[in-house]
Amino acid sequence: MRILTTISDMTRVGIVIDLETGETEVVPSRPEFIEPAVTGRPGCRPFGITWSEDELFIANNKQLLVFDKQLDFVRRSTTQLQINIHQLAYKDGRVWAVSPWTNSLIGVCRNDAVASVEFDIPSQEVRPYLQREASEADDKSHFNSLLWTGAYLFVAAHAFGGASFINRYDGITLQLDKVYRDAGSSIHGLAHDGDELFWISTKTGEIRSDSGYCLPLSRPGYARGFAVTSRYFIVATSEYLARGDRCAGDSWIQVIDRRQGSIVNEICLVDSGSINELRLLDEYDYAHCVAPFWNKP
Repeated sequence: MRILTTISDMTRVGIVIDLETGETEVVPSRPEFIEPAVTGRPGCRPFGITWSEDELFIANNKQLLVFDKQLDFVRRSTTQLQINIHQLAYKDGRVWAVSPWTNSLIGVCRNDAVASVEFDIPSQEVRPYLQREASEADDKSHFNSLLWTGAYLFVAAHAFGGASFINRYDGITLQLDKVYRDAGSSIHGLAHDGDELFWISTKTGEIRSDSGYCLPLSRPGYARGFAVTSRYFIVATSEYLARGDRCAGDSWIQVIDRRQGSIVNEICLVDSGSINELRLLDEYDYAHCVAPFWNKP
């Protein structure tokens, strides 16, 4: 199993890790990835990851970076996103980005000639996306994660350490049809397998589900980054650091047996800074619900 993590050390966009051999491959940063106008956050902050059949996308502040199958940089989308973009997902020719500061999902078409759209989460309205300056003060619930499945769109709200919640929308009409309350605290990541919805309750250090499943995580720290196969949970945990210190510090990837709840493997990434996102590249991931980007070796 090979994963891609986005990290915060400013010199690397991400690291590809073979979870069976421990071998790693670096996706380097480039000077043009650093946005000097960004204040209060690192000028290079790679976060969400998703892909189409032949291109991989990474959110980096306002940039949507595009890579080829070999993870070589190809271009930047002409559409500017927002500062503090979190998770990405791909659906029907669009890259969807969770934008906490605008309380919305931004849908960027792969064809830059086609206008981007925006799904306003509170009003459930889809409208043309206007490139603009958002404000952190407008962040109402800190929506940070999304998951498209065959029938639904799920969007998770961190809720600033309070009672996190998850909204479920009809996958066609985008009308809200269910809210999962009491989901934990400071949640991140969503996965859907069969009829069960999973996520990480970061502040309480647990994997939870809507059926009552609850697995305490053994590694203390800030859990963010989640992949799920038929056999394993894959969880990224970083040192719990103040925002200004997150470009340094170590992080860990744990492979957890779903049936036993036991640690199968743990890999330490030294001086990676905080992990922002994790995607499984070569096996179906119930936390992504798209075909794998790579074939199994």
